[in-house]
Amino acid sequence: MIDLQTYGYDDYYKNAFTVLGLGDCLPARVVADYGSFLKAVTPDEVEAEIAGALTHDTDTYLLPKVGDWVALQPGDGGRATIRAVLPRKSEISRKSAGSSNARQVLAANVDVAFVVQALDQDFSPMRLERYSYQLRQSDIEPVFVFNKADKAYDIDEKLDVIKQAGFEYIIATANAGKGINEIADMIGAGKTAVLLGSSGVGKSTLTNALLGKDLQKTAAIRERDSTGRHTTSHRELFVLPAGGMMIDTPGIRELQLWGAEEFLAKSFGDIETLARECEYRNCSHTKEINCAVRRAVMDGSLTAVRLESYLKFKTELQTQAFTAASASAKMKKQRARRMKKAIQLDEKLHDDEKLY
Repeated sequence: MIDLQTYGYDDYYKNAFTVLGLGDCLPARVVADYGSFLKAVTPDEVEAEIAGALTHDTDTYLLPKVGDWVALQPGDGGRATIRAVLPRKSEISRKSAGSSNARQVLAANVDVAFVVQALDQDFSPMRLERYSYQLRQSDIEPVFVFNKADKAYDIDEKLDVIKQAGFEYIIATANAGKGINEIADMIGAGKTAVLLGSSGVGKSTLTNALLGKDLQKTAAIRERDSTGRHTTSHRELFVLPAGGMMIDTPGIRELQLWGAEEFLAKSFGDIETLARECEYRNCSHTKEINCAVRRAVMDGSLTAVRLESYLKFKTELQTQAFTAASASAKMKKQRARRMKKAIQLDEKLHDDEKLY
């Protein structure tokens, strides 16, 4: 029998729900996002919409996402209403696509993240580093799943790159069932996993294999460039036969970083340690003499790709922080101008009253 405990409802969420004091609501978990509405379990599945007050008073990234626990008010013959979101244990975020400096949450309350890459033309060491940074800054340890091992002609060369980076990984061929048991063994009862990766790498095929039935659509891949179509159009959480849960997500075209520069140490501890041995404290690791980081690249103990990722991420995060600070300063000036105008108007009204 499926109950809330099956979906991971533990003492942490029980206490958080009790603190809310919303007696007319039920605890529920969001299991699917269809854009115009959400699907939640109480443990019965219901369609739900977000309360207008919650939408108006809450930052977008704090609104309910797949994996969130919420306070759900049952509807009278219609959709239920989400009144509040319980505090998250974890979340997977990225910077929103485009010029916006907004934070986008991909999934909430995740215990383990499987990052899927195909061992054909999708393989990208720099993309691995991106996922590693983004997940580790949320204290989620990534497990990399390298799918389509049967199609890779240079698998040994790629595995050397993976091993040198120190990533935990699983080699899989989802269509043949290879690697499925290893993935399933890492998802305990009540634990929530998520599949992340580009379109066409085989996430839906992996989900179907873990579920033991075809629930997610899959599509053929173009042979000339191994490109897949977006077969998963929404995020959805599934309960696995062994009792854990898996969130399947649409393909991510670009993972733009979200976070702080200080979190680089979690993913690039080796470079941060080497940097302490550089001659200059503000060494850029690009052209300085006696740079310990560049020396490590030259002697082969550090890959050039890893250093390139580190420098690129550092610049990206510094730019993001500067943009955020500039936007904050602009908002403060706008508030100050509005306040000044309000005071001037108030003074004028008082002066006018004195005339009568």
